Amino acid sequence: MNKKLIALALAALPAAAMADVTIYGTIKGGIESNKTYSSSLGFDSNGNPRSGVQVNDWISSIGFKGTEDLGSGLKAIWQVESRLHIDGTNGAANKASSDGFATRDSFLGLAGDSWGKFRFGRLSNYANSDMEQVDPGSYFGGYSDESVAGLGMFTRLDGRVNNALRYDSPNWAGFSFALLYGTDESRVTGTNGSRTNNQTWNLGLSYENSGFFGKYNYENWGDADQLASTKSWHRLEGGYNANNLYVALGYQQVEGYGFGSYYNSVLGAVANLAVLNAGATQAQINAAKLKTKEAAFTVGYSFGPLTPYFTYAKGYNASLNGTDISNSGYDQYLLSLNYAMSKRTSVYTSAGTVKWKGGISSENSFGLGLIHSF
Repeated sequence: MNKKLIALALAALPAAAMADVTIYGTIKGGIESNKTYSSSLGFDSNGNPRSGVQVNDWISSIGFKGTEDLGSGLKAIWQVESRLHIDGTNGAANKASSDGFATRDSFLGLAGDSWGKFRFGRLSNYANSDMEQVDPGSYFGGYSDESVAGLGMFTRLDGRVNNALRYDSPNWAGFSFALLYGTDESRVTGTNGSRTNNQTWNLGLSYENSGFFGKYNYENWGDADQLASTKSWHRLEGGYNANNLYVALGYQQVEGYGFGSYYNSVLGAVANLAVLNAGATQAQINAAKLKTKEAAFTVGYSFGPLTPYFTYAKGYNASLNGTDISNSGYDQYLLSLNYAMSKRTSVYTSAGTVKWKGGISSENSFGLGLIHSF
């Protein structure tokens, strides 16, 4: 009886009210053996990270999206996307803003065939939505530098912006661009007594043709110098993806104040403490300009359903107020393999290591898991 009533109620709904909603998502996770400085496994008596086996989610998500044709080539577009955790956790405590309902790209906007699209809401910066070709893998993302089975450090600034407006251009013979603005709605009082204006500006440029691609990302964080954090960021990526061959190269430069933009958040705190012990005050550190430079390279080749990848990333010595910090860089090596069991399900495995300069213990990670898209 109840089933018949439900069926009749659904049949009575206007077809247009249901036809434009798409449910989509990705479920992925696996078993990992990790030894990293940001690991929840803790540290030994010498301050070195402990190793251990973990069952981890590899950033699963579910989303709902749709469009409405408004006529004359104009459409209303919307999306609500949320993070999932198939390992039963709700994410790291300091990453609460990335968990819950509508905390991934969620927006409302308009799109036109000839002029592109405009959206507002919580939106990805350009590097997060259109780049990361140097980082094709899947791995735990509790912290940006938690797992070294992927380029979590190189992509640490790829993310989403609250209270954002974004315009994406149409494609002109392979060329396109995107512009994002994130407002500072709080405008709190800064350390100098004046109101801050920590708005975000982000520009993305792209060219793609016959498998070749080149992309550029620039982002600026307004009055970030008052917060001892990231101020500006440039990234370039280029490569080739066609005929079973995958090649991607990347280079980025990040400038900030204090150690807010360092490669690894935990080691950044250690470096901060070392400078304090050398006689600098915390205020002096916060006002000092820190610059980091990194390069990354990934190559892969598909043999039927099998695609192996090799990745190398290098973090050069950071500099503070123009002076190099000795042995502050890193070298990262990563081998991964994706086996496509079907169009929607894959087996994925990877092994990576990060070698830090200056005698700091290396970090290691190995993972094996499944990926399913729907």
